[in-house]
Amino acid sequence: MSLPKNSYKYTLQLIADILSFENSIEALQQKMTSNAVDWEQFVFISSDYLVLTTCYCRLKQKKLLKYIPEDLELYLEEITTINRNRNTTLIVEIRNISEILNANKINHVFLKGSVFLIKGYYEDLGERMLGDIDILVDETQIETSYQLLIDYQYTGTTQGISAKYFEHKHLPRLQSELNLAAVELHNKVTIKSYKGILDPKTILDNKECVKNIYVPLSKHLLYHSILNFQANDSGYMFSRISFKSIYDLLILHKKHDFKFDKTFKPRYFRNYFSIAKIFFNDLNSFKSNRLINNLFLVKLKHPFLKKQIDSFLIKFQFIKGVFTSRIWFFVKNKSYRKDIFKDYKRVFGFAKVKNS
Repeated sequence: MSLPKNSYKYTLQLIADILSFENSIEALQQKMTSNAVDWEQFVFISSDYLVLTTCYCRLKQKKLLKYIPEDLELYLEEITTINRNRNTTLIVEIRNISEILNANKINHVFLKGSVFLIKGYYEDLGERMLGDIDILVDETQIETSYQLLIDYQYTGTTQGISAKYFEHKHLPRLQSELNLAAVELHNKVTIKSYKGILDPKTILDNKECVKNIYVPLSKHLLYHSILNFQANDSGYMFSRISFKSIYDLLILHKKHDFKFDKTFKPRYFRNYFSIAKIFFNDLNSFKSNRLINNLFLVKLKHPFLKKQIDSFLIKFQFIKGVFTSRIWFFVKNKSYRKDIFKDYKRVFGFAKVKNS
């Protein structure tokens, strides 16, 4: 059954077809020329999912740019050129940071989008929109590494109360007026350990060197691409989809022809692939979870209901976190109570000023 013209899901499917490596180019061309596409909605949604420049590059690779409005093509070409130039600069920044860490014998690997750029996974440097430069560092050297980058004209951002008292997967973000990207130094790559799949020591012990830059094994890069979204970004909890993560997965699979073994059966992976295959034929070999898929589609069709469900989940997670750990820490730790009280007075005072 065909999707309603200009529906949100229709546009999501169009974006997936553009990104896919296995769908029919002829069918995509027919869809693009059927007058059923709301190009304004396409730009909004693909921007929201951080794949706008990726879509432009994939349309160019599929020789389908002539089927989009001319003014849109010019706009996409312009922002892709900006992103390409930015990524070219980021590669230089990654090399500079790598030289600093290598010179000081810091055990580290770069993570996520930085690795895709360094290993040349993309046909066009403009494909990937990269935010921070993420680096996993041996936990015994992470404070030293942080100071090294501060000496290299980076500046640490202010820590909140939570960062002061509770362990996080990375130190406060480092920023620089001389460099484009902020840097995050990680002592682990997921918020919680997930059955040893992304154990920091294992990643560091098995790292590869590409042009004197240390990167994880492609297998670890693949796991991280999925779990970073599912666990760290709460994709699993909210039954969401990440086109950026899926595209990285497809790139890795295309380059290395991964055999998806039993590792991918636990719930984080199973639900990720189940939702992804709603839109991507590339992942048809995976089984679907009907409950998860139905929940995703209901939330997609009813934005108000989605908002209510997500709001409930956020509150539930907050209450669970407070009552399972932080409330007892609040009772036992005098310094924590003092800081919480100070922060409460600061926030409350700021709110009164704003409302006056």
